[in-house]
Amino acid sequence: MQSEGYILFGAGEIGSSFIDVIGREKVLCFVDNSPQKIGTKIMEVPVLSLNDVREELEEHCVIVTVGRDKKDEIMGQLEQNNVKSIMYYEDVRRKITREKIESRVDYIKIYDKAIEWLKSNIVENKGIINNSGVKKPYPEVTGYFIPSLLRWGYRDMAISFAKWLCEIQKPDGSWYDTEDKEPYIFDSAQILKGLLSIRHLYPDVDKNIRRGCDWILSNMSEGGRLPSPRENDFGDGKTYSEIIHIYCLSPLVEAGKILNMPEYIEKAYCILAYYKEHEYNQIMQFSLLSHFYAYVMEGLLDMGEEKLVREAMEGISRLQKESGAVPAYRDVNWVCSTGLFQLALVWFRLGELERGNKAFSHACKLQNASGGWFGSCLSDEEPNEVNTYFPNSEISWAVKYFLDALYWKNKSEFEKQAYMFKNTLSDSDGRYLIIEHVVGKLIDEEEQNAAPIKIADIGCGKGAYLKNLIRKYPQGQYAAVDLSETVMGYIGCQEIETKQGTLTDIPYEDNSFDFVYTCEALEHAVDIENAVGEMARVTKPGGMVAIIDKNKDMLGYFEIGEWEQWFDERELCGIMRKYCGQVSVIKDVGYEEPANGLFYAWIGKVE
Repeated sequence: MQSEGYILFGAGEIGSSFIDVIGREKVLCFVDNSPQKIGTKIMEVPVLSLNDVREELEEHCVIVTVGRDKKDEIMGQLEQNNVKSIMYYEDVRRKITREKIESRVDYIKIYDKAIEWLKSNIVENKGIINNSGVKKPYPEVTGYFIPSLLRWGYRDMAISFAKWLCEIQKPDGSWYDTEDKEPYIFDSAQILKGLLSIRHLYPDVDKNIRRGCDWILSNMSEGGRLPSPRENDFGDGKTYSEIIHIYCLSPLVEAGKILNMPEYIEKAYCILAYYKEHEYNQIMQFSLLSHFYAYVMEGLLDMGEEKLVREAMEGISRLQKESGAVPAYRDVNWVCSTGLFQLALVWFRLGELERGNKAFSHACKLQNASGGWFGSCLSDEEPNEVNTYFPNSEISWAVKYFLDALYWKNKSEFEKQAYMFKNTLSDSDGRYLIIEHVVGKLIDEEEQNAAPIKIADIGCGKGAYLKNLIRKYPQGQYAAVDLSETVMGYIGCQEIETKQGTLTDIPYEDNSFDFVYTCEALEHAVDIENAVGEMARVTKPGGMVAIIDKNKDMLGYFEIGEWEQWFDERELCGIMRKYCGQVSVIKDVGYEEPANGLFYAWIGKVE
């Protein structure tokens, strides 16, 4: 029977670094063939000869910590010495890494459950419910859900929401509350955000946008204040107040640009100036429920007030706990779920990833088994408090801000990692050769059709694949799409059209390309089925789709991000076959190293 503890054979750089992987307390000693190393210590671990440990070899596993070029030689030496338990360090590292991955929080499941909650709580042909206690469609939340749905690939749902909202707009241009009793400026502005985001798919909304803007601005006073049509709409001003109307200004600015209505823009900035002058203290002092205060912060960011937001968020930062929680009010311990997601979103937009990630992670942990979130939850520190914001009802807007915070989390992390991405790629790289082969075949066919082929790289990074392709086949037309504008700034090639977008929201019309591919980007897409569907949507019938990514069987080969996914050969084939008549898989694709099963290529022909 083996005892605990390992012997590492190989006291070089690999062995030294492997101590951190396995843990110093688990390493009994090093063994090495080099007389110069024998008798020394590495991190207080002695280096011995094989003869020195001959008796221990029967009781302990030996992990070989040398390069691949010496692996077989050392393995053979150990076998000749009748060592029964031998492992190679890469296999051990992979096993440890895989165990870590499998034991972590399943964030993909959190996303999937949130989407299922969303789908289960739509009133047919109308909108999303208000909350689990009031299952009537809520115009306001239905409206500001639309851009979130578009980002994550739910185009049909977004269009359906927009059509219903246009149908229920009042003759004066306003929208009413859930009970259809009263008009609200805030609600109407959030609906405008949705309609503005979808006008490229549903252009009929322009007239609704204009009427909505006109109604909102009809409430504006001469000095720039934007009061509610009714007095006392905001109660005592402690939970929410009129300053949340700052979150209503960006759609006025956007509509002004799109509809050529400069007065909308002028009035929006006039309103902003009013609240900055007259409500500065309330803006800066975390004076409302975190959900509503975060509205103000995001609204200010939308209007270009980053400096002001940074100053205001310093106060929030001082209140954030080690767990990531931020109290719902400055003088309580309980938290508001959607407020946490919104504050995380603001931190992500400011590039403050550590605080954003802590708040986001804490809010994710509050998800119910149903996939939804109660409006508020008690803290472990004060379980006897009374939380007052929808404590027993799942609120629809929590799912919306979960989706938005996740988008901005991904975007800000990619922006921060821009410097790490490769700018060039070898022409002999196996991944590139697969893409080049498909393009070459299409180019040959193009010569017969006399029409230039159109190629898109989705999740393009710094455009390494495209830059190789354009040198090889300059007659093609190339497009690049990536979440990060910063990363695409490295492409530096005017012949390549660049657009900000994601795999689940590709900013091109249907049937735009002959070939669409993605390399090592699908693993970050979260919603894999919608990503594959989007790639097929922008590909012409008969065109090609290619995905090059990591094989799930190799999970553990690298440390991976919390939201990263590797792919099962058959599962991804099954998704692609929903859109492609033919799907083939190329295994053992080479990369910077020889093919070892890490990368696969899935190639489909769109029906």
